[in-house]
Amino acid sequence: MAEQSPASADLWLLDGAIDFRVYSEKLVAQSHRSIAILTRDLDALVYATPEFVQHLSDFVRSTRNAQVQILIKNTKPAIESGHNLVRLAQRLSSKILVRKMTVEPNNKDMGFMLGDTDKLLYKNDDAVHRGFFNSAAASEIKSLREEFNYLWQYGELEPEFQLLHI
Repeated sequence: MAEQSPASADLWLLDGAIDFRVYSEKLVAQSHRSIAILTRDLDALVYATPEFVQHLSDFVRSTRNAQVQILIKNTKPAIESGHNLVRLAQRLSSKILVRKMTVEPNNKDMGFMLGDTDKLLYKNDDAVHRGFFNSAAASEIKSLREEFNYLWQYGELEPEFQLLHI
């Protein structure tokens, strides 16, 4: 169950898939221009729910400048499961960009979602649902965004995510 940190009213300590599901939707709802997701395998318990996919769809359609970037370390589970977010990315390929990581991040276990320049959903270990949500994390986001941009630069398109138009 999410618990507000005594350190800040903007910081919530998260424990469990439900907390991450709720706060991932909250991050998307509070964002206006950009969302960046770095994930090991596009966690279906968080990112494949119909509610999350709908929030993301609404976000990218809210303004022509809205964009989502997703970096995935292991794309195989998402491909094999017919992940809802992958299908959305195929339909909205100019707004939701997906790449496979080819370079390891500094912290190989972490996973995160960045919203604009100040919202952060962070998993200490992407295989475990434990971490935090901070809606005023501009200082933390700066270094994470730089690392994300570096990894994005070396990421590859995943052919399995591409929709063939015939």
